[in-house]
Amino acid sequence: MEHMAAHEPHRPAFRGPLHLPGEAAYDAHRATWSGSIDPRPAVVAEASTPSDVRAAVLIAREHGLPFAVQATGHGTHVPADGGLLLKTSAMAEVLVDPDRRIARVGPGALWGDVIAAAAPCGLAPVTGSSPSVGVAGFTLGGGVGWLSRKLGFAADNLLRADVVTADGQLLRASATEHPDLFWALRGGGGNFGVVTALELRLHPVSRVYAGTATFPIARAAEILAR
Repeated sequence: MEHMAAHEPHRPAFRGPLHLPGEAAYDAHRATWSGSIDPRPAVVAEASTPSDVRAAVLIAREHGLPFAVQATGHGTHVPADGGLLLKTSAMAEVLVDPDRRIARVGPGALWGDVIAAAAPCGLAPVTGSSPSVGVAGFTLGGGVGWLSRKLGFAADNLLRADVVTADGQLLRASATEHPDLFWALRGGGGNFGVVTALELRLHPVSRVYAGTATFPIARAAEILAR
């Protein structure tokens, strides 16, 4: 897609890998985690930088293509048929600031990566039960986990986000910068832009008690009533 930007200097070129129908990597990159849908995008674009994300948004807008974003595909329920599917899996950097108790992560980061980076500092994020779930989709969707009764949803622990909006602007959203966008991102899903970085609050967690209680199905009514 680099040549498409030659006469438009205001639009950056997409420099990441592109996968078209019929190519070997196309099927692997269009697949979702559950395999419950069979998306057939016109092109799969693997972003490696925020500039790639912006270029993909502007190209899809220019050509009237449906646009979808996917990191792991855990939360993908609508196929991106005939559109541009932007993959952010390669943007998986994780940086932990133990003094400020903050993690800065890319949109392709997995919770397992954040947990592994924060644990040596005695810190933990508000995450779900699976380390293979993507941080961005989980957080933008609300995100309830083991620590949520005490510390809120993952979205409540989002401090700021770098976002490419539908018109190609790269903005930083926080409680003080574009607060309406920040409000919408925290639980509104992927409808308000494409996140290129997240800053998350970490919490001191020294010990966790966990387990599962099971009951016979015959006593379900009694247990639920109690």
